[in-house]
Amino acid sequence: MAPTLSLLLLGTAAAMKCPGSKSWIHASAEVEAVADASCDDVMSEMIARVTSDWKDPHNGGTYSVLSKADGELNLQRVTGNKKFTDKMTFTFSQEGSQCAVNACSESQSFSIGDFSTNYCNLRNLYCGSADGCVTVKHDFTTKESKVDPSFGAGGDKKACIVKAASVANVLEKTMLRQPELLGGTTEDTLGCVSDNCPVDNRTLQPSPLCVLGNCTKNLAKCLFSSTCRHGVMCELGCFDDLKNTEDDAARLAGVLECMRAHCPGFPPSKTCAALHCTVEAGACALHSKCRSALECADGCVPGKYAAALAAFTQPVV
Repeated sequence: MAPTLSLLLLGTAAAMKCPGSKSWIHASAEVEAVADASCDDVMSEMIARVTSDWKDPHNGGTYSVLSKADGELNLQRVTGNKKFTDKMTFTFSQEGSQCAVNACSESQSFSIGDFSTNYCNLRNLYCGSADGCVTVKHDFTTKESKVDPSFGAGGDKKACIVKAASVANVLEKTMLRQPELLGGTTEDTLGCVSDNCPVDNRTLQPSPLCVLGNCTKNLAKCLFSSTCRHGVMCELGCFDDLKNTEDDAARLAGVLECMRAHCPGFPPSKTCAALHCTVEAGACALHSKCRSALECADGCVPGKYAAALAAFTQPVV
C-alpha cells in the first residue's frame, strides 16, 4: 500500500519501503515473502528477467531497472498498452539459507482498482516454475506471508499469468458499462471531496483516507472519465509550488476550507462566496502566487474556483 494510504508495515527483518507516487490517489500493493535461496540469487534472477528477453506474463508489460544497491532494488514497469507506469521497491535480507523479501509497488497515476496489477508487478519477478512462471537464471520457491493491496486494488495470483486477450475481454466488458457508470462524474466527484474532506494546510490535499471513506463510488466513476481524471490531476499540479510553504499554503487552505464549510456543492455559489469567504479570498488574491494557483486550478476544472476569485477583485501585489 502507498505510504499516504496505509500504515507503515514492518517486515521480519526490515521496514517496508515504497517508491512513492506523484498521484494523490493511487493503487498499490505490498508483499512480504521468503525465498528458498540466497538474496544474491533472488536479486540476480529478478534483474535477469527485467534485462533479458523474458516476457512479462501479465499482459506484456515492460520492466526497467531504476537503481540497485546492497539489499535493495528499484524498478519501473510500463503497461503493455504504454499508458500507465508503476514503480517498485524490493528490499532483501539474508536469513540463514533463505532470503526475506519486502516488496512494494505503486501506480504513478490516478487509480483505485488495478486488476491485481501492482501485486503481479512484484510476484512475477520472484515466482518460480512451481508457480507456472518462466525463470531465467535461478529457479527457487517463494512463500508469501503477507499480501496487502490498497483499497480497491487486487491480490489475485491467478491474474498474474494472463494472455492479452483475457485482459482485453475484461476491459471490453467494463467499457460497455461506461454509460451507467458515468453521469455527472466530474461535478459529483469534486463536489463530494470538497464537501466532506478538509485540505491539509501543508500538503494542500485532503486526506486520502477521508476521500476513500466518503467518495469511493465517485472516484471509481472518475477513473472512466478522461475529463474527470485530467481535471483532478491538473488541479493538484496547480498547487505544487505552494506545498510546504507556510504563508501562501495557509492562505490557499483558508479559501478552500471556507468554501467547503460555507458553500458546498459544485460549482459553488458566487453569492455564497461573497457573503462568507470575502476575507479568505482577499487574503489569497492579494498575493500573486496564491491567486495564480486558484486561477490555474479554475482553468483545470472550470467553475470550481470562480466564486472564490470573484469574491475579491482588487489587483494583486
